[in-house]
Amino acid sequence: MTRIHKQESLLIESRFMWASILILGVISGLLFRLWYVQIYRGEYYKDISERNRVRRIEIPAPRGIIYDRNGEVMLGNSPFFDLVFIPQYVSDRDTTFKILARLLHVPTSRFETRLEMAQGQPKFLPITLKRNMSQHEVSIIEANKIFLPGIEVRVAPRRDYGPDVPPHVIGYLREIDPKAMEDLNNATPDNPYLLGDLIGKQGLEARWEKYLRGRRGYRLIQVDAFGRQTQSFEENGWQYPSVAAIPGSDLELTMDKELQKAARDAFAGKNGAVVVLNPQNGEILAALSEPGFDPRAMQTGVSSEDWRRLTENPFKPLLDKTTGGEFPPGSVYKPVVAIAALEERVVDVNKTYHCPGHFTLGNRRFYCHERRGHGTVNLNLAMMKSCDVYFYQVGVELGVDRIARYAKALGLGQALGIKLNMERPGLIPTSAWKMLVHRFPWAAGDTPNISIGQGYDLITPVQMANLYASIANGGKVWRPYAVNRVTNHVGETVYEHQPELIRKVTEIKPETFQVLRNVLMSVVMDPKGTGKNANVPGTTVAGKTGSVQVVSLKKNRNQADVSMNWKEHAMFAAFSPVENAEIAVAIVSQNDTVGGGGRSAAPVAGKIIEAYWRLKNEKAALAAAHKDISQGEKKPAAEAHRHEKQEKTF
Repeated sequence: MTRIHKQESLLIESRFMWASILILGVISGLLFRLWYVQIYRGEYYKDISERNRVRRIEIPAPRGIIYDRNGEVMLGNSPFFDLVFIPQYVSDRDTTFKILARLLHVPTSRFETRLEMAQGQPKFLPITLKRNMSQHEVSIIEANKIFLPGIEVRVAPRRDYGPDVPPHVIGYLREIDPKAMEDLNNATPDNPYLLGDLIGKQGLEARWEKYLRGRRGYRLIQVDAFGRQTQSFEENGWQYPSVAAIPGSDLELTMDKELQKAARDAFAGKNGAVVVLNPQNGEILAALSEPGFDPRAMQTGVSSEDWRRLTENPFKPLLDKTTGGEFPPGSVYKPVVAIAALEERVVDVNKTYHCPGHFTLGNRRFYCHERRGHGTVNLNLAMMKSCDVYFYQVGVELGVDRIARYAKALGLGQALGIKLNMERPGLIPTSAWKMLVHRFPWAAGDTPNISIGQGYDLITPVQMANLYASIANGGKVWRPYAVNRVTNHVGETVYEHQPELIRKVTEIKPETFQVLRNVLMSVVMDPKGTGKNANVPGTTVAGKTGSVQVVSLKKNRNQADVSMNWKEHAMFAAFSPVENAEIAVAIVSQNDTVGGGGRSAAPVAGKIIEAYWRLKNEKAALAAAHKDISQGEKKPAAEAHRHEKQEKTF
């Protein structure tokens, strides 16, 4: 019996021990969990708790301002209103979207599309449903906000495009796509993009994106269960961190806003490109590509119909023709042939050729634009009257490879390395090129056409302007550029451009450039010159006209009888003044309805050159007036100081 009681006692003691161990284990586990949650992971869970009543509001950074060379704003920012959707606070998305659709008169599918683009994004991050709302739309949303939990109107700085902004040069903004956002955020994790952010596309906006975009900030607000802001932290005495947005850096351009406007007005109604350079350093003073597009629409969002119109337009509004348009240069190319002929001693200034209106080579006949002929002409008369027969004969004597050598020395047939938009190299043909590309040897009949800038020859408008800048400055080929300086939000210079000389043309003697400048001056300054419509009173202008056939019209020379797409391109390139030139201009007018380079393109260049000198004189007069005023203010002060000194002496 005693033995049985002893066994029962041991069993009870064993059970008590295990129960005690179990209870102690549970208590220990609870204590450990409390320690883990409240102490070890306390900050983590505190942060989660705060998110239930605290929302982080991103503060977008204003993009840097773009100024012209004189400190005038070319592109700034203005506040715009965006409609924002936060999924975390919306219980009935379909009803919310239906209400929005009725209020804003847009289909719900537009909102659904925006949500599809944001798939995978955390629910507490905002999604922009509509950009750039009108004041009327904002007031409607605010008046109905009680019925729209999770819907907000936020203010964001955005580009304020005016009519004088050249869209191809400046560029435009578009919403970043997810793939580009992922790639950029991997490259710059310290300043990430968010879905819905705008990013620079084309032009300066794209090339200088990392400087222009700035760095976003944030602030914290207290919200209720529907995501609506309640009391401010200041009223409750709470202190939460906030970070101010840092504006993007500003660009100071080489361009002149007023000269750009003058170029736009002078070229109005035409398609093609205008480039204005400083021959002494490569500064781009003005640039224009037409037809253009509305950058405001790009920033807001282009409809599929508008996008189709842009992409199907035969004149390619989205293409920057200043660097990406390749055109046969026509007679604008004749100075290159003249330089080659003078350097190779094929001609001198006095050598003459007879022009009966055509040139025969083998069994082929090549016509001059003046079918009656120009008679006996030397270099000056041939350039002034743009005699094709003279250059046919000179070109044949030179041969394609000698012409190409001088053309390439002057920067043609190769990209100039402009950091702006897509740049094409153009084409300066050689005998080796034709064999490589076409699998045929160079034929004698190929040379006359390339001698007058047609056939295989192709150059871009910026190459054309740079060619004439090099003739003007005596053989210096500068790399064109558009940005002088970049300054950050506190005014510190973070980048300053130095003019870059691509090469100094040593193959051409200074005397040859001097001869060409004088010859080209006669084209404009002589009343019988083809470029007389570019003459600007009070200064000297040198230049060359060109008219380029788009298709072979054979004996039909009446441009009024052909389709617009078959009309000639009108060309003109010039510089002013003839000695120590300050401005070089290239005009390309596609399928011009007015006429050739002399009738259509030369007047455009004349207006731009006239505007340059007028603006320069106005600035000089204004500076002189300011100087006189400042001297007038200093004089009484100096006089008073002198009297004060005399009194002290006495």
